[in-house]
Amino acid sequence: MNPTIRKLIRKETYAPALQRFAQGLARPAAFLKKRGRLLCFAGLHATWVLLLCYLLGNTPYSLGDEESFVQYLYIAKEQLSPTDKQLPPDVLAINIAYDKQLVDCTDEYGFPQGQTAITDRTKLLRFLQLAEQNGRYRYILLDVFFGADYATPADSALFATIARMERIVIPRHRGEALADSLLLSKAAYSDYSTSINEGNFVRYEYLPGGQSSIAWRMYEECTSPAWSGDGFFATCNGKLCNRCLFLSFPVPFDGEAYDPEGNKNYYNLGCDLLDIADTEDLDALLDGKYIIIGNFVDDDLHDTYMGSMPGAFINLNAFLILMQGGHYVPWFSMLVLWTVYFAISLFLLKQRSLFDYLPCLRNVRSRVWQFVLSWFGLSTLLCGVCALFYFIGNEVHDVLAISTYFSLFNAGVQFFRMPKRKGTVPSPDENLKNNPI
Repeated sequence: MNPTIRKLIRKETYAPALQRFAQGLARPAAFLKKRGRLLCFAGLHATWVLLLCYLLGNTPYSLGDEESFVQYLYIAKEQLSPTDKQLPPDVLAINIAYDKQLVDCTDEYGFPQGQTAITDRTKLLRFLQLAEQNGRYRYILLDVFFGADYATPADSALFATIARMERIVIPRHRGEALADSLLLSKAAYSDYSTSINEGNFVRYEYLPGGQSSIAWRMYEECTSPAWSGDGFFATCNGKLCNRCLFLSFPVPFDGEAYDPEGNKNYYNLGCDLLDIADTEDLDALLDGKYIIIGNFVDDDLHDTYMGSMPGAFINLNAFLILMQGGHYVPWFSMLVLWTVYFAISLFLLKQRSLFDYLPCLRNVRSRVWQFVLSWFGLSTLLCGVCALFYFIGNEVHDVLAISTYFSLFNAGVQFFRMPKRKGTVPSPDENLKNNPI
């Protein structure tokens, strides 16, 4: 066959396909040329909202009503998949609620007021000496505050033992002095912040004011992490991480001394442990354990979304989350959130809303009602996203603050871009006509 004829046949055969391929490439290019600025701004805005979400999540208190919302999610999750409330085998919980001694107390001017009950420091000293002899425990969280208000004959020996021991931490509180300077090297902060609408424990701050919390001190001495927290961002071992967390409580506390199988959830210091101090059973209990000592019955109970929980268990859970890497920023979750924020930003910049497709709400033109409906719709959407994160990965994200921000952003877009009509906004029909996607 003549080469010229072969070229013509080949050209006639492939030309339509090449033309269709070129047209297919031209359509996205034309769309990007027409909508590129809008998509770029929506992407930048979604990135800003994601950054805002990170910054709000690292405040020590909640700006929204997170606790009530997560409490409902927790109840629903418990109905679907009950949590195993048995303590991990490497945790030994010791209750000191029933080990008390009377000490003299005075008022602020030094005048005697009588006597009050505090934790029996002689028993604490005896147990810590036995633990020091054992030396095979992993860590001791001694959740007993040794304030300067009370003194006992055992204090000197007790404080010297605590200062000498390895892998032990005790609490301290802002504005309150410790009984002895020997304790400073073993003390870490055990306070939490509250907001106006939430007075219970909501978030755990790992480095309050740049100082170590109990959980962070334990993590620091167990793993020696490389920490950097200057500015707005924090990194741990070279990874972006959070300074504060809404705890998921991997080790819950139901207040019962025994589990359904009859095993002890916690031991009482005096009658359960010190009575067997001369046997090998105590060494077997201490070997390789995280030892949590605190009041599990009264005086140190804090309200959480899971119910009342001892302060020692709150600190334990905060520490275990660090050991599991829960403080690192989950990048897959951030990608999902960015996608959601991008879609919302795109809709708002186009002055579109899901309510535009609902016949009963299409004719709402009041700016106030538009704002209220926008906030309600965004809150519902973000609550659904937050619920998925909680059910799948026990993650909690601020809903109310971000929903309010998006509603204000939407109001701003409408104010600057929509025709000015006193007290009203164009109807959804006009939006659909003037701003097609």
